[in-house]
Amino acid sequence: MVADRAVVIAALGRRWELLLPGRARLGEELMARWSEPHRHYHDVGHLSDALAALDFLGPASRSEEFALWYHDAVHTSSPGHDEQFSAMLAAQELAAVGIEAAEVSEVVRLVLVTIDHSPAAGDGAGARVSDADLAILGTGPDRYRASVQALRREAAGMDEATWRTARRAALAAFAATRPLFHTPRGHSTWEGPARANLAAEGEHYRAE
Repeated sequence: MVADRAVVIAALGRRWELLLPGRARLGEELMARWSEPHRHYHDVGHLSDALAALDFLGPASRSEEFALWYHDAVHTSSPGHDEQFSAMLAAQELAAVGIEAAEVSEVVRLVLVTIDHSPAAGDGAGARVSDADLAILGTGPDRYRASVQALRREAAGMDEATWRTARRAALAAFAATRPLFHTPRGHSTWEGPARANLAAEGEHYRAE
C-alpha cells in the first residue's frame, strides 16, 4: 500500500510538471493536501483516478485538469463548502504563479461544477470534469464497494445509524439525478454500471 501510494505520487508529480513546468513546489503542496491523514477516499488515489478518467473522456483543456487538481484540495467533510474553499484556493494560487485571469476564472467555475455535478447543456468542459469526478460510481462492484468503505473511514466520527441515514440520502439523490454522466462516452461507459452499483448498495442497507 505504501509502495503503491509512492508510485501514484511520483506519477502525479510527473503529470504536474507537464501541466505547469517549473512549478514543482506548488504541485508538491497540492499533493500534501491530498495526502492528509484524515483522507481515505478523497486522497491522491481519487485525484489520480479522476485525472485518468478525464484522459479517457477525450482531449481536455488545461483549465479542466487544473480544476481536478483543485476540486477537493480542501477537504473537511463539508460538501459544498469544501468545493467553495477549494475554488478560492485555486484562484489564489494560480493567480500567484501567473496564470491569466480568464483561465483562473474558468478553473474556479469548473471546481464549483463538482458541487452538484449538474453542468449546463453545452458545457463540455463542465461535463468532462463532472464525469471524471464521478467515474468511480461506474467501476466494477468490488472497486465501488471499496470506495464506499473508504468514505466510511472518512466519516469515522459518525455513528453507524447516522452513516446509514446519510448514505440512503446520498443514494436517493443519485437515483433522482438523470443522467449521472453528461458526456456521451461517460454516459455509455459508466451510467449502467453506476446505477447497478448504487442499487446494490441500497439493497445492502435494506437487507440488514
